[in-house]
Amino acid sequence: MFAKRGSANPLLRLDDSIQAEIWEAVWRHEEIRSLDIDNFSVSVKEGEVQLSGHLSRENNLQLIEKTVRSVPGVVTVHNGLVVDRDLINQVAEALARDQRTRPLILPVNCIHGWVCLGGEVPTSQLQSVAEEVAAQVPSVRGVVGLPKVARTHPDPMRREVQPRIDTPLYGDGGQVGIITQVVIQPRNRLVTQLIVSDLKSDKYLLPIDALEVVNKESAFLQRSSPLCKFPIFDPSGYFPAPSDWQSPYPYGTTGVLWPGNTNRNAP
Repeated sequence: MFAKRGSANPLLRLDDSIQAEIWEAVWRHEEIRSLDIDNFSVSVKEGEVQLSGHLSRENNLQLIEKTVRSVPGVVTVHNGLVVDRDLINQVAEALARDQRTRPLILPVNCIHGWVCLGGEVPTSQLQSVAEEVAAQVPSVRGVVGLPKVARTHPDPMRREVQPRIDTPLYGDGGQVGIITQVVIQPRNRLVTQLIVSDLKSDKYLLPIDALEVVNKESAFLQRSSPLCKFPIFDPSGYFPAPSDWQSPYPYGTTGVLWPGNTNRNAP
């Protein structure tokens, strides 16, 4: 039984109850559970539901929204889910609009918002241009694959790693701190570094490769990598991401930094 608005029961408990029932309802659908369950999020405020993230199949977009609307207590649904096929089209259109990449044949692939660019380009400069053009599409989660530069070996795929803000970080002896901020390179929308507050509130700057395992609830350091071996975070080398720049999922408007050598007017 749901509490009435304005009753003695706190509103937060009501929203939490709705959110829990939503997850239970979508989990029952095997096609959602097996393909997309770890790549979208559900938030509830005063009965209004916000869906965010990426889906591999368009059918799941409609199924998730229908399932959410069926949950008692849901007032309205704001569906911000992005289907991979739509994102592929958006990136392909961006590459076709830019006069520098228009002449190139650059196949686009996408899995849960992670974009991989195929084909071949004549120079490393054009490879960087293609990367930047793709990353200008706001819904791109990150550009993890680049076109091959002629007469060179293909670049390795980048890691698909996005530690969440306020996630506990664990080392060999247990929890060593909390991830409080992440540094994102706007050129490809990938997390390159993270800022960790230890249990004494000192802040350390870690490269993303220092993490061995990352999931929604926690992150783990590489073995034999104590937090104290990393440098103390110097905020003068970084600045908050511009307010008109859309951070990649799952990040919001806070907790995201750009490197200090980045053009603040970059798209």
